[in-house]
Amino acid sequence: MRRISFLLMFLFSLTAFTQTDSGDLEVYLNNIISNMPGDSGDDYTIPSNAQLTSWENCITNLLSGDLTTARTHADAVNYEIVLYTDTAFSPSTNNYYVLKEKSSPTNYWGTYVFIQGGGSNEMVLQAPHSDHDFNTGKQAIYSFVRLQNFALFLNGTHRCNHSQASTCSGTTSVCSGSSEAFKVSDLAHNTNSVFQKTTEVIYNTYATSVFVQLHGFTKLASDPYVILSNGTDQMPSGTDYAVELKNALSNEDATLTFQIAHIDNWTRLVGFTNTQGRYINQSANVCNLSATSATGRFVHVEQEKTKLRDDATGWEKLHQALNSVFTGTVSVEDVVKIDFKSENPFQNSIEFSAEGVKRVALYSLIGKEVYSEINTTNITDFSIDTHSLTHGIYILKVTTDQGVASKKLIRE
Repeated sequence: MRRISFLLMFLFSLTAFTQTDSGDLEVYLNNIISNMPGDSGDDYTIPSNAQLTSWENCITNLLSGDLTTARTHADAVNYEIVLYTDTAFSPSTNNYYVLKEKSSPTNYWGTYVFIQGGGSNEMVLQAPHSDHDFNTGKQAIYSFVRLQNFALFLNGTHRCNHSQASTCSGTTSVCSGSSEAFKVSDLAHNTNSVFQKTTEVIYNTYATSVFVQLHGFTKLASDPYVILSNGTDQMPSGTDYAVELKNALSNEDATLTFQIAHIDNWTRLVGFTNTQGRYINQSANVCNLSATSATGRFVHVEQEKTKLRDDATGWEKLHQALNSVFTGTVSVEDVVKIDFKSENPFQNSIEFSAEGVKRVALYSLIGKEVYSEINTTNITDFSIDTHSLTHGIYILKVTTDQGVASKKLIRE
């Protein structure tokens, strides 16, 4: 379906890291979430404004390729960036950047994983209730290491770990058995968290990012097996990923039943109070107001246990469905024949020829357009003057009569 080249590409060399590890990434991440604190103890630390600023700077610099600065900011909040080489999926190995708390944790803000090179698609998988919503953390990890999508977010404690209530609107009975405000340790319902801050940075940096958030629920007789929402009761302005995911899951398991909030007027467990969804859908007050329009870049997935969450058989169904909706990157050569006249790495120009080109654009690593040309005269030879460009990585995007393709190029 859509094959989008994500613009993230880290510039770090392996030797730049003092924290490195290798092995089975799935096992590595599962060990982290299995050791997270439970539903009491106030282990979760409420971040200060200064800590949130350090975290935002860490993420921003990590995504832009400035490892030295990113690690400085991570260290300031007791986190580290581990370069992890996953050797489990032989013969190819993949490198990941795991932003995790140090071995003596004090904050329990969660674990954030980015694949080196930007991943095969534009999806961010989020599991904010890995412990409470049975197996959603394991399920997210299972899909992430196989899809090699852009990023994975995992919470750091049980959602009920802290005694203090979130100031954001909405109530739940999961912690005490009676209706009450969400806890500050519930990362899906608190704007004052690094989980929220990381969502905001990625959303604002990468216009093609789509956030898929996994949850679990206990099914009532009147409930379907899967409840899908874009975080609102409105039709999205872009692609309706909730509908596409429903169709893909139906192909994997015909016994699944569904309700979609904005299609079926369904109101139970639809994530309207989810603060990541509210932000992505541009709520006027993320903490206290549900969004009134949908960007289409947030998908809230509620799952009954036995069909999709119980074990690897169900995880595989979700993995295959996500794979069919968010497919991998296609290089320029796979879409249209490009004959490059200049070398890669390039110096003062990028030169190539191609048939059927409608538009050519060049982007910096963080998505800023530095060159564009509409091919109104149907030329087949192209030359981009790059004298003024700084050294680094760029994305050449070529729109053809066969679709849109992209290629990573390096400026020496």
